Amino acid sequence: MRTCQNAVIERVSGGGNLKPACRELFRGVTPNKKFAFTLAEVLITLGVIGVVAALTMPTLLKNIAERSNSEAQANLAQKITKSMDLMRADGGLERTYNSTDEFVDEFSKYIKISTRCDADHIADCWPTKTVTTTDGETYDVSKAKTGKNLNLKDNKSNNVGIILADGATLILTYNPNAGIIGDGDTVTPSFADLPIGFGRTKKFAYTTSVTSSIDFVMDVNGFKGPNSEARNGKQYDIRSFKVAKFSKGCAGNEIKGVGCVYQPPSFSPIKAGSEEMDKWDSKWNGTAGQSDDNYWAGAKKACDELGMSLPEESKLQSIYQAGKKDSSLGLPTFGEIWSSSENFNTSAFAVDFNNGRKLNRTKSYRYIKVLCVGD
Repeated sequence: MRTCQNAVIERVSGGGNLKPACRELFRGVTPNKKFAFTLAEVLITLGVIGVVAALTMPTLLKNIAERSNSEAQANLAQKITKSMDLMRADGGLERTYNSTDEFVDEFSKYIKISTRCDADHIADCWPTKTVTTTDGETYDVSKAKTGKNLNLKDNKSNNVGIILADGATLILTYNPNAGIIGDGDTVTPSFADLPIGFGRTKKFAYTTSVTSSIDFVMDVNGFKGPNSEARNGKQYDIRSFKVAKFSKGCAGNEIKGVGCVYQPPSFSPIKAGSEEMDKWDSKWNGTAGQSDDNYWAGAKKACDELGMSLPEESKLQSIYQAGKKDSSLGLPTFGEIWSSSENFNTSAFAVDFNNGRKLNRTKSYRYIKVLCVGD
């Protein structure tokens, strides 16, 4: 046996031959044998990897783009808000302006604008000549001349196209009927739940009440595609600051038995003591809370500006149930949302989309979101 062991050592080292008596004992021992994949095996493996990548990469890239676009939207909203806050500090919001052009004359002192376009040349400040609307139609950007063309039905002020120094593009409209905001007035923040891919949303710090007089549409990725508003419950690169949009169709989701459901990313309250209060909540003045801003009334106004309405509590419950049954609808899955149903002069009902509970909230409560419904 020892003789065979010595022979094998020599054999494995590359020399010597096994004696016949040792061959059966160490059959299969081959000197310097190396193992590897064949070319066919390598090609098959690469093919499988390629197929998997082809199936998963488009979805992955779309989800990454959705998050990137939402971050760009929030960043632009914050930039505009900070500039208007500087404008407020200098008394620039203590007056109203006759037009969007006159407003931008003042606003441009607080933000770097590389290109500015009037209503007749609005498309010159937009990356593409056309966009795809929510209803799948092609919209000519040159037609977006007034606030009314951005579906702000009572705003006939001419729009202004703006390209900021960092390349961000927007079509802005100013509401001459908006109230004034002084340096000493209370400024209330608002947040936006924006999609970040894979069916998730994130709450972004977004804007404050200093921007109550403006709205705009933005292209958050420039010349990159798909140059489209939200479609089929998915957000793309054309975003609304609040409620402004190119589309005349449903900007949100069509829910069977309910209609069009749309969630504005942000809205502003009706300011305490303003003339607007009588229009949106005539019961508020004269109550113990009349010195506070009215968020419930602001939610009603935001929906009305879209030609939509704040849903009654029962309809809001139906929307909650629809989203619970089908997550692909892109409806909110958490947070409290206003209904149009009042409880007392100072309070209204909301629905908690975490669990469907009916809540009684004071109308000045700022941490409630809005859903609008329409045909």
